[in-house]
Amino acid sequence: MKIMCKWCNVSMNCHIVSKEISEHNGAYGIDSVKIAKIKIHKHFKGKNYCKGSDRTITTPIDKINDNKVHYQ
Repeated sequence: MKIMCKWCNVSMNCHIVSKEISEHNGAYGIDSVKIAKIKIHKHFKGKNYCKGSDRTITTPIDKINDNKVHYQ
């Protein structure tokens, strides 16, 4: 799986580490959403490692399927 790094704008390799169910307040009450933890592998920006290297992010699984993953 690939994800776009927001610091160097390069498509980087990543993989899903774990999946869990999270609850949040939606428009119609409490909703349960499937959340995936994604591991972004180390990569370079120029000579040094990028700031986005070696991070773990969480995002809803349905956004992964739609290729709309943006991370902070």
